[in-house]
Amino acid sequence: MGLPLGSIAGPAAALLAKLKGSSKSWKDRIKPAAYTSPVSKTRILFDYEDVGRGFTLRGTQFEYPDVNDGYTQQRGNGPRKYPLTCIFSGNDCDRLATAFEAALLEPGIGKLEHPLYGTIPVVPFGDVERTDALKSAANQSTVTVTFFTTVGAIYPSVKGGGLNEITAAIADFNVALAQQFSKSTSLGSIGKALSAINSFKKFLKSVKKALKKASDAVAKVRKDFANAMEAINEGMDVLIGDPLLLAQQCVNLIQAPGRALAGLESRLEGYDILLKSVLSSAEGAPDKLINNGSILLAHQTKVANDFHIASLFAMSAVSGTAVSVTAQPVGRSQQGLASSFATRGQVLNAAATLLTQMDSLVAWQETGFAALAQVDTEANFQIDTGEAYQALQLVVGLTAGYLIQASFSLLPEKSVVVDRPRTIIDLCAELYPNVAVDEKLDLLISTNKLTGDEMFELKPGRRIVYYPS
Repeated sequence: MGLPLGSIAGPAAALLAKLKGSSKSWKDRIKPAAYTSPVSKTRILFDYEDVGRGFTLRGTQFEYPDVNDGYTQQRGNGPRKYPLTCIFSGNDCDRLATAFEAALLEPGIGKLEHPLYGTIPVVPFGDVERTDALKSAANQSTVTVTFFTTVGAIYPSVKGGGLNEITAAIADFNVALAQQFSKSTSLGSIGKALSAINSFKKFLKSVKKALKKASDAVAKVRKDFANAMEAINEGMDVLIGDPLLLAQQCVNLIQAPGRALAGLESRLEGYDILLKSVLSSAEGAPDKLINNGSILLAHQTKVANDFHIASLFAMSAVSGTAVSVTAQPVGRSQQGLASSFATRGQVLNAAATLLTQMDSLVAWQETGFAALAQVDTEANFQIDTGEAYQALQLVVGLTAGYLIQASFSLLPEKSVVVDRPRTIIDLCAELYPNVAVDEKLDLLISTNKLTGDEMFELKPGRRIVYYPS
């Protein structure tokens, strides 16, 4: 009996115990390789060469000043990935490769019969590359693809179940963030309050600048955003005495443009700009201001307050991205709302942007709290109680899962490299042969960011993406 390499979950000792009494070698465990598509259930066999797999162990590392080594906390593992170069040979190698490409484009969870690691439910993800080496390897076509494991269809449809859960998670996050901010800051004295007001007003200017384009996309959003901004600025002297209410108003202000039903690209760009500006601000870098705990206690408190204010705006910016990508359902129009996304690639890029923002936020917060830990150990300001982080992590996880699952309902992306000078009109007619050119020309221009001379002529070597039905 061989070791079941397709599944590596469970104690290592239990897996090793199954090796006892086995007389077979790894060669006896090699099996045919095949992929079964999720919709048509087409099973396609292929050859292969070297194989492998990988996965990421998730967790957090904590390091302490003047303490050797550190504490590493393991928090599960990411999806396993199986990169494969699938080889098709013989007189019909080109047709087999084309059929395999079609199978990869089918939405849903397929079945990979791996030659060494067993049978696994997978989703093909990322770049798919095909090579037909007509001269150097005649009668052979290869398709390179990476398969990923998945926890399944968390959101089997896009009819609001997932969106309702995300909306509830965002509401919970807003409460948790405001509560944590109120507990972490020390704003009791006039000096501390005045210093915090200056920091708040600085970040509010960053919010106004970063989200101006997004808020201007819809007249009502622009008016509401301006009124909310004015209310916070005008009432800052009173609001600073109620940190909980102040934090709630700030997070609501930042998320408001995300709910606009227009200008998704400008919304995502605005929140990304806002996050980066906060992470790079002086208030967001306590490690550069604290020097081995030698600063005065009053200044320690100011540095800590500024960091928590920066954290309030940074976490709100990430939540704003989640609000933006879920403001409208992905896929088919529902209740008169058209999808914010036109292609599968746009949805997956939005999910990747959100996950990248969360990773940047976490790394930045860990650096900040590690710096605060160098000063007064009896103060509460250096302690990350984690309520807001956990709530935001849930929002990001639910949103990314929803986007990835919903992306299957949109058009897949393919690409072609221009081999001679072409106009966008004749290329559009070639890529979309059964559709009037004017119906797809704007899509071709926007998805490839064509500007300037490219509107008249595309040079050889230009990569063009398109979305076949």
